[in-house]
Amino acid sequence: MAETIRAAERRKQHLTTLWAMPLLVLPVAITSGYLTAITTNMNAGLAVTLVISVLALRRIYRTKGSTWATGAAGERRTRWILAPLVWCGLGRWAVLHDRQIPRSRANLDHLILGRCGPVYIDTKTWKARNAKVYLRCGQLWYGSHPQQKTLDTVLWEAGRAAEVLGHPVLPVVAVHHAVVPPGGLISSGVTIIPAGELRRFLRALPKAPGWNRARIASAYRLADQQLRPA
Repeated sequence: MAETIRAAERRKQHLTTLWAMPLLVLPVAITSGYLTAITTNMNAGLAVTLVISVLALRRIYRTKGSTWATGAAGERRTRWILAPLVWCGLGRWAVLHDRQIPRSRANLDHLILGRCGPVYIDTKTWKARNAKVYLRCGQLWYGSHPQQKTLDTVLWEAGRAAEVLGHPVLPVVAVHHAVVPPGGLISSGVTIIPAGELRRFLRALPKAPGWNRARIASAYRLADQQLRPA
């Protein structure tokens, strides 16, 4: 989805360039260059023309990004953070990424299976300048934006994963960029932590009864069958 949005954005930029450069940018650039040349010298005039043209192109092709693209980049970073659990876990951890929820268009970002039982991690890439993540009257806020709907969605997604596994799933939000207080936060039953602390957080969770290597492997096979790649 992120790639589709980016391709559409690029096509729009190409079309803007086709009409804006000959009709707006070049006349202004050439006129400014000519006036500079007759008052100073030819080299200065050419430099002004070139600078105006380059600045105009940079403005046209400036990438604002999209929510999908930003979210996809954050999920890739979370994958890399979680990868050492599987590489060095000797069967004590299993991870599924970007899985489709049955009978829904929604997807699960990251489903972790370990001795702690199943954990669902939803990645959030919150990049607003100077914004912090905090609690106000027990409710989660990101900057000036309340996040109760976000938590309700995470709880719903964790509930769908629990239906598939037949076991409760711990819901977690992993935040990239925005400042989360040390030790994380808990709101509406959801744990909110900095993405960089994920491995430490997961390893510190208490062991769930019966979740040995065989149970983890069995749960992984079940989830892999029921939750198709998105």
